[in-house]
Parts: sequence; C-alpha cells; structure tokens
Amino acid sequence: MVLIFLTIIIILSCVQSHKIFLNLSNDLNISIILIIISHILHVLLFSYLYFLEIDNMMGVNNKTYLDLIYYSISTYTTLGVGDIYFIGNARLVSGVQAIVGLIMIAWSASHIYLKIKKEA
Repeated sequence: MVLIFLTIIIILSCVQSHKIFLNLSNDLNISIILIIISHILHVLLFSYLYFLEIDNMMGVNNKTYLDLIYYSISTYTTLGVGDIYFIGNARLVSGVQAIVGLIMIAWSASHIYLKIKKEA
C-alpha cells in the first residue's frame, strides 16, 4: 500500500517538476538542458521506490543503488534490457514508470518541436 501511495506522489511530482522545468526558459538550448535534468530527476525518484523493494531485485548479486538507477533508466525509456528485473509489487511500479516515461519523453519532444517552430 505504501508503494502505491509513493508511486502516485512521484507521478504527481514528475508532472509538476516537468511543467516547471519546461517554462523556466525561452532559450532552446537551456530548455533542452532543463528537460534532461527533469528526466534525470524522474529516474532518481523512481529508483528510490525500487530501493524500497531491493530484496525483490533479481539478476545481480551485488545489489547497489547504481543497479537501481540503471534499471530505472532502462524502464523509464522503455528500453527494457531485462538483465535486471523485479518480482512482487515493484513489477507494477515498473509498468507505471514506463507509461510515465513515454508520456514525459513525448511531452518533451513536442515542447522542443514547438520552440524550434517558434524560432523559425
């Protein structure tokens, strides 16, 4: 139950932080840097959820936070390598993270496209 609650809070914070980062600058180059920072923040937030479920992580012997960040990046970008995976409740978080990552990456791409179109 705690994991679901934290997932909802992280999703809401991802959307809010992304909105803030997108509107911080009118300059295209700075906007791209801010968008990348926003995506890194999202990955780190989700990796914290995986840290709570680290005992259910499979595929590695030394379960480090770097492995969690790697898994979170792989899931957020929907790359899904599969060398590290979770069992239990973290599987649901992985699915939600993939959907959030798709939406945020598409939102970023459309924002960059509109900025480029406005500059032209």
